[in-house]
Amino acid sequence: MMSKNKAVAKALPDKRKKHRRLIWISVTAGVLAVAILLAVLFPFPFMFGKSSDSSTRTRTTKKRTEETDPIHDGYLLAQPEYPEMPLNPNLSEFEDSDERMEKRDEWEAVVQSLRAQPSGYKDGYMEYYKDVLPVLFADAGKENRVVSPLCLYMALSMTAEITDGNTRQQILDVMHQPDIGTLRENAHSIWLANYMDDGLAKLLLANSIWLNSSKNYNQDVLDILAEQYFAASFSGDPSETEYSQELQNWINAQTDDLLSDKIGNLTLDPNLVMALVSTVNYNAKWVNKFDARQNQVGAFHTEAGDVDCEFMYTSSLYDYYEGEGFSATQIRTQNNGAVRFILPDEGITPEELLGDPDLLEFMCCERFPIQDSEEGSAHVRLTVPKFDVSSELDLIPAMKQLGITDAIDPSASDFSPLTSESEGVHITSARQDTRVMIDEEGVKAVSVTIMLAGAGQPDRYVDMTMDRPFIFEIVSDTGLPLFVGVIQNPS
Repeated sequence: MMSKNKAVAKALPDKRKKHRRLIWISVTAGVLAVAILLAVLFPFPFMFGKSSDSSTRTRTTKKRTEETDPIHDGYLLAQPEYPEMPLNPNLSEFEDSDERMEKRDEWEAVVQSLRAQPSGYKDGYMEYYKDVLPVLFADAGKENRVVSPLCLYMALSMTAEITDGNTRQQILDVMHQPDIGTLRENAHSIWLANYMDDGLAKLLLANSIWLNSSKNYNQDVLDILAEQYFAASFSGDPSETEYSQELQNWINAQTDDLLSDKIGNLTLDPNLVMALVSTVNYNAKWVNKFDARQNQVGAFHTEAGDVDCEFMYTSSLYDYYEGEGFSATQIRTQNNGAVRFILPDEGITPEELLGDPDLLEFMCCERFPIQDSEEGSAHVRLTVPKFDVSSELDLIPAMKQLGITDAIDPSASDFSPLTSESEGVHITSARQDTRVMIDEEGVKAVSVTIMLAGAGQPDRYVDMTMDRPFIFEIVSDTGLPLFVGVIQNPS
């Protein structure tokens, strides 16, 4: 029987056929030629754009020119089938209201179908989120740090799929999942529930696995990665520069080139067995934009002294909450969640606050908890700095602290589900690069995780001036936490 999630994906309108066949690493020259031909005829849909008919969406690679080689040709083994989403009706002009309503109904039906996932699918993620967040910020010191717990979650989920025994169990424990089947279903639901690409807003979760063409791999596992995690599979010679360049091209395509300076030197080791890569790409406009004419240069108070930065200002009715040791508000984006700004009380640092279970419970709230607050909504006069911050994080120490040790220990790791040549295979490197940009228009946030183996009327006004170190959290339309950051110095 078809699972609910598969049925949801298949029920979405206007889906075009995509090549999903997985090919063994060890293939004959004739089969390889057919694969290359198919890759040329049906390029992998990494980039999104409008077709000649503006009412439909097509998926294409970056434009190919005589000066550039076709992206991924000769390397692609499998590609996932993405749901098709219509353009947001607000982007099109209609001759009459009936046509507008028809298009809006079509768009809403797709969004609602994606959001309609089984009850409890993100419960384990929220418990994982509360465990992993203090660990990821434990050694941040007084530096800016931005992370995507969701990006790490997807990479760990795929790692669980290609491992077994205690190696897998340690990952399942960290992710609060009873077994691999439950993790698989929940990760699939998280992917679908948060998917957004309607031309106005974007939230794309892309996954891939990069293999060594000299080794044999389990086709069934690659099938699962494609079907359940929407992961593409690639095969090549890791000693060749071109293969590393293809990996960089893929990451840049998924993250709109916003991390190109971070991954420009990424190369694959000749002894590579596999590389797991997960990306999160979030782009949203504010419901009510900041007015740049009200921007002012002001002092941001850091521990080392004041620094000047450009502040944005808005004054409106917003959700507002006062917790133990902090106050918070959130600014909504257009059909793509919200950004929560969390200001520690005077004398409390973001590092201290992120270790407080009460704050973590607040940050895990699916909806901003105004119903449980005596304050409720307020007319918030919010002053917040514009910022563009990025972080590079070595994940190995965090994995060890969380209890994921066997996967990085060659004498204890078990990657037998992936390959029969699994002896000694272990994770040799794990890193995450993240960048978040906030300005008058909205928010852009991208992250890549790479694992190598081998309203009522307010009764009061409040001021929130984010002129000292603060925390922010980006949540999706489903309330799932996507990105978290500590801003120590926005300049």
